[in-house]
Amino acid sequence: MKKRVQSPSSIILYRQCPRKYYYKYIVGLPESPSIHLVRGKIAHEVLEHFFDIDTNDINMQNYELKLKEIVQNDLLKYWQKYDQQLKSLGLVDDKLKFYFQETMMMLLNWLESFFNKIKSFDSLSFKEIFKKLTPLREQHFLSKELNVQGFIDTIEQHDNEIHIMDYKTSSHFDMSEDYRLQLGIYALLYQYKYKRTPHKAGIYFLRYKPKYIKVDKDLLNYAQMEIRSIHINTASQDIKDYPKKESGLCKYSSGQCDFYDFCFKK
Repeated sequence: MKKRVQSPSSIILYRQCPRKYYYKYIVGLPESPSIHLVRGKIAHEVLEHFFDIDTNDINMQNYELKLKEIVQNDLLKYWQKYDQQLKSLGLVDDKLKFYFQETMMMLLNWLESFFNKIKSFDSLSFKEIFKKLTPLREQHFLSKELNVQGFIDTIEQHDNEIHIMDYKTSSHFDMSEDYRLQLGIYALLYQYKYKRTPHKAGIYFLRYKPKYIKVDKDLLNYAQMEIRSIHINTASQDIKDYPKKESGLCKYSSGQCDFYDFCFKK
């Protein structure tokens, strides 16, 4: 059987629970939407299109006010775009308002870090600085050699260094093993495509601040090992080859795994 094209998400999901991987990627059972997934999409869209703005009326005296207005207006626009999905979640208005305000706080927090980058430049106009800080966005990478694909949120140039970055709305502020693996796979995909290794990989934790890791041979080897492993472990279509891995991700205070009933009630 032909190898499936994997992604950082599918590889991490298999590590968390092979049975959940089976239900999602082999059987193709649908997952339930959640406020965290929907608002994550919204935040990503706001940040992706942030760098498309018209900078003609923005200068070094008014950029903070102007950019805050743009981010606030864009969040409202994209929140309205996803209105039907948000309403389908069945949340009361006060709860939706809370998540809107929380998402606004995250985006404005990211904007503060962007302001710090602007202030690090001397003797350049705002337009020139903005152009220098504009990254490549939502880049799709597909390696036929690795049979892996992924979308990198931003690829940034810092002097002579390349940084690949991901946005997270998660409440966790730590470089977990899953995040490290995700960044390692992104770095490997970048290397395969451009024959050049990025210098750093990191995550914009929108609630807090960015965190970075150095891209080195150990990280790339780790990513390659996990890619080889998942291709071997997911060759079968027999549910017996995908054991349940019970953990706190099965059932928790605010909900349960989308496939919980299939695992424990059948």
